Amino acid sequence: MFDARAIGAELEKTYGFKVEIVENATQNDILKKIRDYIGKEYRPLDQLFIFFAGHGNYDQTFGEGYLVPREALISDEGKTSYLSYHRLRSVVNNIPCEHIFLAMDVCFGGTFDEELSSYDTEASFGGKFSAEIVTKRLSYKTRKFMTSGEKQYVSDGIPGKHSPFARALLEALRSSGGEDGILTLREITPYVSKLKIKPRAGEFGDNAPGSDFIFVSR
Repeated sequence: MFDARAIGAELEKTYGFKVEIVENATQNDILKKIRDYIGKEYRPLDQLFIFFAGHGNYDQTFGEGYLVPREALISDEGKTSYLSYHRLRSVVNNIPCEHIFLAMDVCFGGTFDEELSSYDTEASFGGKFSAEIVTKRLSYKTRKFMTSGEKQYVSDGIPGKHSPFARALLEALRSSGGEDGILTLREITPYVSKLKIKPRAGEFGDNAPGSDFIFVSR
């Protein structure tokens, strides 16, 4: 929870997000919270950032990745006590907020991507952003994700310190996006791409071409 609380505090202070933290969650806790968000009403420019910090698992036989909730059993061959990334993709995509960014600092998080497709880390947006450009980019439905690794274990870092992924994400958030005060997902990429274990990012669900998730500092 150390990483989640630090990221939540930065989102509140710098970007004006309303933050909720669910600690040591069971599968039911996670799905109940997502159900709560499905039931909310959203305005067209509202954005929802979901961050998971914990453990992940991958089953080679099923070819499926999983979040490991509090009650997960090591001997669960059917993986019924785990939350599959397939189900997570589906329920998060069903949240009626137009703009969703999901970040996961978990092992095997890259298998959230069904095809393990690559992310274009070379492309960037030049120049400063205006209110008009922000509004235009937020006119398209957004379903973006970023994970701390691919189909592999990832480091939790030094006990009492932030994980490498969380540290890089915090560094990006604390930059406030530079002079224009606007931080895009592609501007986060240079911070996380320098890590020893490369993150994976892309789109899922009903993402529309040209969409983006934009952090606007206040």
